[in-house]
Amino acid sequence: MKRILTIVIAMLAFAASAQKVEARFTESKFIKASGKTVEAEGTLKLYSADKFELRYTKPAGDYFIIDGKMMSTSVKGKKTVVDTEKNAAMRTHRNTLMNCVNGNWKQAATDNNASTSVVEKGANKVVTLSAKKSAPRGYSKIMITYRKSDNIPVELVFEEFNGTVTTYKISNIVKK
Repeated sequence: MKRILTIVIAMLAFAASAQKVEARFTESKFIKASGKTVEAEGTLKLYSADKFELRYTKPAGDYFIIDGKMMSTSVKGKKTVVDTEKNAAMRTHRNTLMNCVNGNWKQAATDNNASTSVVEKGANKVVTLSAKKSAPRGYSKIMITYRKSDNIPVELVFEEFNGTVTTYKISNIVKK
């Protein structure tokens, strides 16, 4: 479930550009409980601000699709469809992401009791949301590095309260 939430957040961030985008991504997930790192990669196609598909080439056959309020996944052959209108946890994560994607970091921080900072680093800007207090689940920190030229993310880091850290690196970005 956390992998799905992380993927949702990472991939919806592409919606900030409100344009069609294709890209490659790599995913590196450090799981504190086991001390292991899991690697994955694939391709992304963004069709609109609320519709995209994420297809994994490693592990092959996995996918993640958002179409409006519906999220569909296939992980190791197990398929799932979630209506975010009926699932409060997924809706909260989606709304947080959408606020971040649309540049409304202050609202996302308010909704999640987090502080925000924006730092410019060369051709990029780094947006950080930091939780003000711990929680049983969710993210202690989200850092998104955007290209200033078109507001498309090139790196996303998600730190969970349990110590798991997932990093996405986006490359070969093609705007359609």
